[in-house]
Amino acid sequence: MEKLLKKYQLEWTDILYLAAMTMIGLAIRAILRVVTTVDWEMYWDPWISDLKEMGFSYLATDRYDYAPSFVYILWVISKLPINPMTGYKAIHIALDFVAAAVMGKLVMESTGSKIKSFCAYGLMLIVPTIWADSALWAQCDIIFMFFILLCFYYLFREMPSRAMFFYGLAFAFKLQSLFVFPFLVILWVNRKIKIQHFLWIPGLYFLSIIPAWIAGRPLIDLINIYMAQGAQDVWSLSIKWANIYQIIGNQYFLLEYAEAGTWLILGILMCVMFAMAQKRYRITKEFIVQMALFFAILTPYFLPHMHERYGCLADILAILYAMINWKRFYIPVVQILMSFTCYMAYLSHLGSKEPAIYYGVWALIELALLIVVGLDMWRYMTEPENQIPIGEVSGIKASSRNVKEKEERRRQNG
Repeated sequence: MEKLLKKYQLEWTDILYLAAMTMIGLAIRAILRVVTTVDWEMYWDPWISDLKEMGFSYLATDRYDYAPSFVYILWVISKLPINPMTGYKAIHIALDFVAAAVMGKLVMESTGSKIKSFCAYGLMLIVPTIWADSALWAQCDIIFMFFILLCFYYLFREMPSRAMFFYGLAFAFKLQSLFVFPFLVILWVNRKIKIQHFLWIPGLYFLSIIPAWIAGRPLIDLINIYMAQGAQDVWSLSIKWANIYQIIGNQYFLLEYAEAGTWLILGILMCVMFAMAQKRYRITKEFIVQMALFFAILTPYFLPHMHERYGCLADILAILYAMINWKRFYIPVVQILMSFTCYMAYLSHLGSKEPAIYYGVWALIELALLIVVGLDMWRYMTEPENQIPIGEVSGIKASSRNVKEKEERRRQNG
């Protein structure tokens, strides 16, 4: 045991802390695992029952509207000799812990601090929107978020192809992975990612639908599943999410604002990406997280028909950002509190009542967070010390010199 402690530079206090946080995370989820929500009763349970009855041929039907990758997991659960909800929640709870470990590793990679790394692991296990999503609500968002975290891990380690492989897996499970897609475009502009690496996204999605295609569902249906999802839940411009439509009114001009809002966010993203592409700057780990967090907040803020869960990716990115830049500790506090408030407004009253703090107030607070992160990005891009000199190669390895190099230049310049 002492050799193990020395190998990983662990103290007994570290072991006790990690064990305690793991037990606390397990205890929270064990208490919530028996809760049955409307989503479980309306979707996952009937789908698993149909899979038990029809077997793999169920994949040929149009009874499911999620990506086939997720339905394959339900098919496996239907074969297990245990209660379906127990099996379902167990898989997602396990991913909570694996994702927490990856988060800890990301913090270690970006800060070099063991203490911050362990804190990040513990925070991921007690963040309300994480355990409420998997253990209470029986949702599957942890799957695509886990793959997004792995994408970051390999970007940090300058392995862009492998990073895009995991991003492609995230897309194969959830359309919401596109919320942060623009930051990958900026990395491509700055030669951190090659254009061929983006082929992982359509390639892995196509591979993921092949079993369902073989089972008998038309290929065009499988290709258009995400498009079909966008046509659902059009009865409100914001479905319990604190975004711009909670300020201007989410029940007015439904069709017009829905279409215009989609084009609006595309226009905003194009303007932001164009502005960011005009400069050449060093791509550091902190800036990667800044960009991803910014787009994770920006996209659902203007995109219509956003659900209350669609801030979960910003929740975990806010934790990572605060661990890298401790001055922004309040960002995850506010972001997660807002997300959890939206969760509970739906789960506690089945969507029939408003939260204690009105959505419009939270929407203004979310806008403030967006501005703070956006200004952080702008300051970074415009600082002379972050600019890449003319003639310097801005490839993956050449552009990854960060904090230590800055400090060395400051010393040389007096």
